[in-house]
Amino acid sequence: MRSWYRRGLVAAFGFCAAMAFTPPVPAHAAGKTVVIWWNQGFYQAEDQAMKDAVAAWEKATGNKVELTFTNGSDLPAKVVAAITTGEVPDVVYADVSDFILIPQNAWNDKLVDVSDVVDTEKSEYNKAALEAGRYYNNVTHKRSYYGVPLKEQALHIEVWKPLVEEAGYKMEDIPKQWDQYFDFFEDVQKKLRAKGKRIYGLGYSLATKDSDSTYLFNQFLVAYGGGGIVTPDGKLHADDPKVREAAIKALTKLTTPYKQGFVPPGAINWGDPDNNNAFYARQIVMTPNATISIAVAQMEKTDQYMHEIVTQQLPLGPDGKPVTSLVAVKQAFIPKGAKNVEGAKDFLKSFIKPANLDNYLKQARGRWTPVMPSIVKNDPYWLDPKDPHRHVSVSQQVGENVPIMPWFMSFNPAYADVNAEQVWGKAEANVMTGGMTPEKAVDIALAQIKADFAKYPEPTE
Repeated sequence: MRSWYRRGLVAAFGFCAAMAFTPPVPAHAAGKTVVIWWNQGFYQAEDQAMKDAVAAWEKATGNKVELTFTNGSDLPAKVVAAITTGEVPDVVYADVSDFILIPQNAWNDKLVDVSDVVDTEKSEYNKAALEAGRYYNNVTHKRSYYGVPLKEQALHIEVWKPLVEEAGYKMEDIPKQWDQYFDFFEDVQKKLRAKGKRIYGLGYSLATKDSDSTYLFNQFLVAYGGGGIVTPDGKLHADDPKVREAAIKALTKLTTPYKQGFVPPGAINWGDPDNNNAFYARQIVMTPNATISIAVAQMEKTDQYMHEIVTQQLPLGPDGKPVTSLVAVKQAFIPKGAKNVEGAKDFLKSFIKPANLDNYLKQARGRWTPVMPSIVKNDPYWLDPKDPHRHVSVSQQVGENVPIMPWFMSFNPAYADVNAEQVWGKAEANVMTGGMTPEKAVDIALAQIKADFAKYPEPTE
């Protein structure tokens, strides 16, 4: 996710390698045009892969596609404006759809039910993807599929191996358990500072803007046992003592190193690209990131990609057990008012065939992870032991017996408001610069979250 996250949220809530695609089943109404708005990719090959998918579908069906790529900074507001006026495209995919576009529009009955699309490959999807695509409609008072899962992401850790070794350690020395893992990098900083290096051990994003800080806090919340703050039935559990305790632990663990000088002072103002830039400049030893984009961007620098940058999964939890990975499932959707719903659904049915999704995702260099375990099982690309990053990311999200869960917005769109308001980021600021105790900051945050949820009637299905 990129720095357009908060801007897109504000806009949304202000308005309320060539690919060999598997031939699709021809649409029933050949000759019609399908209008598609698609998030511009990070790489030219990624966009070309989408163009190839469109061309293959056009050839197989006789339909035409009007495909428009828009950068992630502008697409969310463009989509919200279209839904507001009723002049909508037939298919939308934005990287931030699952965070700010689908949850509330599904709630308000502004999207087309795409259950028949998802059903064509339902047995292929992992559990988190299926949970993430089902949203509550407050008009019909039931949940259904309003998002078509395409890909997913989760938090990883990027580490400079040379800096760890310069501090006198080996990568094998890094502890496996949560608290000890992050404490280790404080020791690395101390040893590097003793050698005269102006460097920070921890590259935490702690700003009250953008998505990286939001992702970081919520993953820490889950790690400390607060994953039940919103349950799949859409109910909030802000009064659960376990949730409060987890939030206090997460807030303490993130803000204490900042106050002690183990996180760059500027981290309270970091936008999403800033931890990447600090990492590349070797101002920080490690940084959590929601994709492997930090490593992938250095793919042409062979030594860095293959030997110096290390991608690690989340450490074991404080209890010594695997931490449930908070997975953001990226989805396409069809707005109500689309002029060619039949064609839109037919295109999406074709696009989500496992072979087609596989080819598309590979053109993004593995930044995104497949939502279908069979893709990983059948294509050696994803678990290639020669690649030091991709298999780490994939194993954390779709490996066997790996606990994963979708983001809370899938359960209740109120949590999108929570993120838009940067409730947890403000709690961090209250502690880091406001002199507030973690306990008081958490209580203020939970009170605001309850107020946000009060704006949404509790699901009644």
